[in-house]
Amino acid sequence: MKRIAILTILVFFSIISIGQIKSQKIKAKDSYIHNSTNIRFPLQIENFNRIEINAFDKKKTNIGVTYKNSDLKGETLFTVYLYPAGKANDNRLRNEYINSMQSVANFSKNGINAIQYSVFYKNSGYKINGFKAEINSFDSKSSLSIFECGKWFFKVRITSENLDSLQIINLENKVLEFFNPTKLVKDSPLNPKADISFARTAFSDSTLLGSAMGSAFKKLSWALENVDSLERASGFPGMYLELHIESLKEFVEFEKKHPKISKTKNTENYLNELNKIIESGFLAEFIMEQYGMIMIVPENRTFDYSGFEMWKKENPITIDLIQRFYEIWFRD
Repeated sequence: MKRIAILTILVFFSIISIGQIKSQKIKAKDSYIHNSTNIRFPLQIENFNRIEINAFDKKKTNIGVTYKNSDLKGETLFTVYLYPAGKANDNRLRNEYINSMQSVANFSKNGINAIQYSVFYKNSGYKINGFKAEINSFDSKSSLSIFECGKWFFKVRITSENLDSLQIINLENKVLEFFNPTKLVKDSPLNPKADISFARTAFSDSTLLGSAMGSAFKKLSWALENVDSLERASGFPGMYLELHIESLKEFVEFEKKHPKISKTKNTENYLNELNKIIESGFLAEFIMEQYGMIMIVPENRTFDYSGFEMWKKENPITIDLIQRFYEIWFRD
């Protein structure tokens, strides 16, 4: 696993009440086999002993397996979560990362501070993308990483009283090498044929619909041209910053090519504002802010967030990218 485009930011996840799924303990005297994937969880991995297996659904497709190592300096635990990923839409990985971080924050009285960045793991030509958070508290260090693996999510949670950040990263690398989650994609790759569904709001007028269609098809073409097929087998690459930049630039092109086609005042205002953001040179900063910095960013990309904040004072933004005009997904 290699770090790419490290985003060092302070993250606060508010505490909200979320209904917890009641877990069921699974007993196994020897290695436990996850029936749906044939992933094996042995009694021991190096100097870590398996201490608990939990299922979070009746069919035992959603599981968490915890391993523990104790020494004189303190204890270290890691838990591997393996569960169905659901519909493979273009925002799936981001949403699941946010949900997972919220679950962590729910157990903290004061929220959590985290450094977050995109990660990936490659094996046998297959590549799975993920997102990672390094979390520090007064008495321990921890991390959470989640990877999109076709029909499955593979998540690793590590908590340690004695390991430093680099040692936690090394431990996670060993966990990934042992379980090789790319096998989940190799065994059950997604169908590369994409579907697009347009929201009702996209049909407000002909200009908005044409703009949304152009943006959606630009995302598809960018993904096909810039992302390897064995990577796309794990999920639609919806976390690439450059994909969003190109699709939003394409969004405004329809009106320029067809200025006489009907549009509502809301559509006119939306396009005017988006054009202003593009012309300002702060489109990348705008996208990063809108999506909570949860993006895969090229190594050579730089940002001017202070300049963007100054620009926004005279140019208030009302566009909300979370309110989407369409959804793209790969079929099972």
